[in-house]
Amino acid sequence: MASIDDAVQTEAPRSRSRLRGGLVTVGTVAALLAAMGLTVLGLGAADNAVANYDASSWLWSAVRSELARVNGVTARVDTRTEIPGARQHPMQITQTDRLLLLRDLQTGQVSSLDLATLQLSATTRTTPGLGVSVALHEDAAFVVDAVQGIVRQLDPRSLTPVGEPVRYPPGITGGTFDGKGRLWIAVPSQGTVSAITAAKLPSVPASTAPVGAGLSPQQVESYDVADASHELVVSTLDDGVAVLDRTAGKLVRVQHGEVHPTPLTLSGPAALPARTSGPRVPVTVTAERRVLLVGDGGQESAFTVPGEGGRLSPAVAWADRFYCADEATGTIYSFDAAGQLVETIRGRANGPLELEVRENHLFINSPDSATARVVDDKHQVREVNKYANDVLGGDPPPRT
Repeated sequence: MASIDDAVQTEAPRSRSRLRGGLVTVGTVAALLAAMGLTVLGLGAADNAVANYDASSWLWSAVRSELARVNGVTARVDTRTEIPGARQHPMQITQTDRLLLLRDLQTGQVSSLDLATLQLSATTRTTPGLGVSVALHEDAAFVVDAVQGIVRQLDPRSLTPVGEPVRYPPGITGGTFDGKGRLWIAVPSQGTVSAITAAKLPSVPASTAPVGAGLSPQQVESYDVADASHELVVSTLDDGVAVLDRTAGKLVRVQHGEVHPTPLTLSGPAALPARTSGPRVPVTVTAERRVLLVGDGGQESAFTVPGEGGRLSPAVAWADRFYCADEATGTIYSFDAAGQLVETIRGRANGPLELEVRENHLFINSPDSATARVVDDKHQVREVNKYANDVLGGDPPPRT
């Protein structure tokens, strides 16, 4: 069985976005001219243009095997690009302003997309399935093999290994960055959680960098958070990590070198989002459709999500509200800090829903449909058509 420990770099297939969407539409030209015109209006306008450009996120559409870049300010797609050979495949997307990595859960292939050319610049293989994940923060990329307990840093430009991997016992969990750039890993067999920092990348991406020839990622912190062999779930914070001990029924926050446990009353399995924004951690008891809010001083409140069934995703914190996705109905429920339901966002289709806080916006994506939504920090919700054609990479008009 292949793993990240013996990952092999493969030649990247070329994306077909340029063939399908080579025509730049009038709308695209107008947008470019408007952006150029801002440069004569002064530094403030130029800065605003850059901010608007950066407030974007690439969203996956499984039906069409393509990515769409959604501008969070305008709530519109400005670019589409096809990813070869991934139609109807579940895909993990991790991105920064300059880098984008994809991991195909069906094949295990990890790809690096060059955002300047919209071509796949490098690929590497991992074991297919949910046991492997990819994490990215600034220029630090990691592949986390939870089954084998191996955490390996990659150069995101070439997907070649950087230094030696960090090895844990099999069966780790976590593998996401906090806001300070530390990758947090929980080890249930030991009852610990630890942080990893990335090695500095070489100035030029190396295609055949010898392992061990330079610096390696380092485990810099480790804390006891539970008894050995307890079931642990991790959510990284703006600074630190929250660990849910499902076995003992407690939430442990690790921040600034201190460990703070909070006992919880859990009547069933609970879940956390991979990343929590803000001071309160939402703990979702899926079967009961109940969410507990845990702050710095302990549990603050709880609320119940409307509806029936257990297809409730972990609640996500965003700008003093909490968003809960019901994948059975495609509905998103929004609650305020007091646990009051303040908005219900009706979806057009059921199925997987992905909620990610990025670039001062909450992006809600339905990979199996044409629709996404963007929520700003004032909680204005706008619908996005991911299949918009008047953009770079859009479908050409039919022949007449």
